[in-house]
Amino acid sequence: MRHVLLERHAGLMTALCLITMSLGALAQLLPLGFQTTLSTPSDGLKPLDALALEGRDIYRREGCQQCHTRVVRDLPGDYARYGAAQTSSDLAFDRPSLWGNARHGPDLSRLPSQHDEAWQRVHLYSPRTKVPDSSMPGYPWLFEQALTGQTIAARMRKLQALGAPYRDDEILAAPSKVRGVAEATALLAYLRHSSQNHTSSDTALAASGQTEESRKQTGDTP
Repeated sequence: MRHVLLERHAGLMTALCLITMSLGALAQLLPLGFQTTLSTPSDGLKPLDALALEGRDIYRREGCQQCHTRVVRDLPGDYARYGAAQTSSDLAFDRPSLWGNARHGPDLSRLPSQHDEAWQRVHLYSPRTKVPDSSMPGYPWLFEQALTGQTIAARMRKLQALGAPYRDDEILAAPSKVRGVAEATALLAYLRHSSQNHTSSDTALAASGQTEESRKQTGDTP
């Protein structure tokens, strides 16, 4: 009874368990090192500009990822709501990727084309003005607080070192471009930039044969 020998020697069993887990992890992770598509940006993908990068920090600071996702999954329900699923190439410049924890609100990878920036501003300031049954809190202070631009150049330098194609002159000009801009404007710039990097949900729906009615039936309309 060989298993009895293992059960009576905790150290040996622990060592064998660690070896087995290590081999399993290597079997899963090693092939990823040979897949260049995981780190190769998709065609037309652009890194966040200075204003959108500031908006990304605000998105994280306010905890938006606690109630919104930012990844379209490879599931039929996501196809109907948002169009084609995202791949790792679509997220090549996201460091870290803000996939989110839950969908108490809609996915924000692609802003709905039927709502312009004026609508988005009102919704951000007072959500129930536009969506009466919304559980989202208002963010009026984002319209009162302005960016300083003190750290944007350093953040862009770090991302440049990680592969983001920022030009040196672009980094030098970044602080003056964002200084004095309202935080709400930066946040919306971040969401809008991500939408422009991907096929709009309406276009993707048309390509996949989905209708607006089918999207409503999924229960996750914006």
